Amino acid sequence: MTFRLYSMLFLLLVTRSYGQERTISLGVFSGATTTYSWDEGVNSDSRYETRYDVKLAPIGISYGVDYEGYGFVLTPGLINIGQKYNVINTVGGQEGIRKARIQYLNLPVAFKVHIIDLSFFRVSVLVGGSAAFLLSARETITHRAAKLRFPASVYPILPGDYEVEYDGVVSPAVSNYTMLDKTDYRKLQIFADAGFRSDWDITDAWRVSFDFRVCYGLFEPRTDAYMERLNARQTLYDLPGKRRDLYATLTVGIARYIELDKKSTAKKKNIHTPARKSGAHNAWPGPRRSRPKS
Repeated sequence: MTFRLYSMLFLLLVTRSYGQERTISLGVFSGATTTYSWDEGVNSDSRYETRYDVKLAPIGISYGVDYEGYGFVLTPGLINIGQKYNVINTVGGQEGIRKARIQYLNLPVAFKVHIIDLSFFRVSVLVGGSAAFLLSARETITHRAAKLRFPASVYPILPGDYEVEYDGVVSPAVSNYTMLDKTDYRKLQIFADAGFRSDWDITDAWRVSFDFRVCYGLFEPRTDAYMERLNARQTLYDLPGKRRDLYATLTVGIARYIELDKKSTAKKKNIHTPARKSGAHNAWPGPRRSRPKS
């Protein structure tokens, strides 16, 4: 399915580009992401409070094709996403942190509609999608010794050093307790993207771009095997519920670009050396066959 989608988009790009004036660019970019995970289990769990942070989107490659009024851009690269939560005790005090860090090899393609289209400056609306392949993933929790509100459904699986009291569970300190690892996440995720992009032609050959997008994961990021354990209440620090990852990304890139003009290209192809003419008006006369008069 993913291969067919990219093949169709590539064929569309090639078909639309044939015989038209266009600008082609190739460059690199880097930036940052911030993530919000819509998680039904966390939303109903009084042990957690949502917090936000920024992660690096280390590096990527951009390839763009622009025509008058629209264009396409491919931006494959690495992205880091994942939500953080504060761990809250029974009276609302902060005791630790729960965090997820997921890295994907992301392959986005976007269609651009130019809302500002000048000779040196362009602003575009982006709509597209991406296939993201899992490289690494881990979700951990760290907290001090504290009284937390564990749901009664997990009391049967509490370790021996967790003490149940009438108003909560006295829990020992834990450090980087692994809740999920790479095997608990799906290897492939599909994101739907939308945003804005601006391109500044700083010279006749170089372009600087700023790209902002919001990306929504279409699939549950965790595996069916993990969801079975979750729904069976076999996870100590996690409650059942669906999850979708939503992240925003802001990147800055630099690219080399060239303008291809069909008319000027055709003129260059038609330039040739004129053929030698014959007759009285021959611009290149033949060799003299008689001696000059003295």
